[in-house]
Amino acid sequence: MNNMFDYLSECDRCLHCAKARCTRGCPVGNDISEFLRLVRNGEIAKAVELIGHPFGEICGYVCPCEEQCQGSCVLATKGQAVQAGAVERTVFAEHPFPVVRRGTLALNKKVAVVGGGVGGIAFACAMYGEGADVTIFERKQLLSTLRLIPNFRLPKEAIERVEKQIEGKFEVVSKHVDADMFAELQQRFDVVYLATGATKLYPLDVDGEDFCTPYDDFLRSPHGKEVVVIGGGNTAMDCARLAVRSGASVAVAYRRTFSDMPAFRKEIDCAKREGVKFVFNVAPVCLSGDGEQLSLTLAETVSEGRGKLTITDKTHTVCCDTVVSALGSRFDSDILHGAPASEATQCANVYAGGDATGGKTVAQAVSDGLKNAQKALCRE
Repeated sequence: MNNMFDYLSECDRCLHCAKARCTRGCPVGNDISEFLRLVRNGEIAKAVELIGHPFGEICGYVCPCEEQCQGSCVLATKGQAVQAGAVERTVFAEHPFPVVRRGTLALNKKVAVVGGGVGGIAFACAMYGEGADVTIFERKQLLSTLRLIPNFRLPKEAIERVEKQIEGKFEVVSKHVDADMFAELQQRFDVVYLATGATKLYPLDVDGEDFCTPYDDFLRSPHGKEVVVIGGGNTAMDCARLAVRSGASVAVAYRRTFSDMPAFRKEIDCAKREGVKFVFNVAPVCLSGDGEQLSLTLAETVSEGRGKLTITDKTHTVCCDTVVSALGSRFDSDILHGAPASEATQCANVYAGGDATGGKTVAQAVSDGLKNAQKALCRE
């Protein structure tokens, strides 16, 4: 492998603990110790097969490894944890997981996957590998959410390598699935997996919201010289860091305290180092503009952890030319007539995962996809 990162030396550092804490720290439950052993022994194909899905490189880039596998590593308490995420992305970059037929547990079964994101494709790959004919219903583009992650955090080449592995494996239908069609799919297919992700943006719910730029639009086309990003998650960090790279002066306004921010610590630290300013315990209450300049009124808040939030009467106004709403998004339950995904999974042939069931990260989406595929295969 032609890479500056010395992955073999990193593999040598693994202690191969009898009760590996790194595996317990991995949302997918990867046997990281065995993976590192196989890589060190040159058994790359077996190492990739052990991971069992095509998103190894993606996870190596975007997972908060410092808080998961590496954060659980026994060596983390004595210095530096084994950089398992870096090893994984290095290996998968040159040896992608092959999406091929491996078994016959789902032979001749028709599988519908609603949503072409990470979780849906992980499920699709597992079912395809056991002989199923898989149709993915995606109204946008496969892996569209991953494509919004800026290149400095996730190189586009990593997404392209996944695309190459799944090309031609599934039928892809570019169509929005509404509640009526979802019910129809349950009749037409042997297995249906609901993996639509979080597609419904949270609104600011303030006067003048039309002056605000939704985060997905901003990530596709960053603009502005004085940018305020509203939110405290990874999406807000992506917007802020992207804006800095575009030459803007950037501030992140978050309604709670620093310790309450849901963004990964490494993303917050990177944003700080890159010059992003942070303002805490403020919430937007009004936004106005004249076409070029915007006036954003922020109210001070009193927060109690991630729980109760009180918006006070103390306000101040800031001037800028771009306000980005990065409050995140949620599962659109309209596909189930407003019911939670758990209600849909009461049907014998319906499964759900990822954002639809509360998952928030790429690793959780992968884990849900693989676990639900196993359930479906066992039931078959």
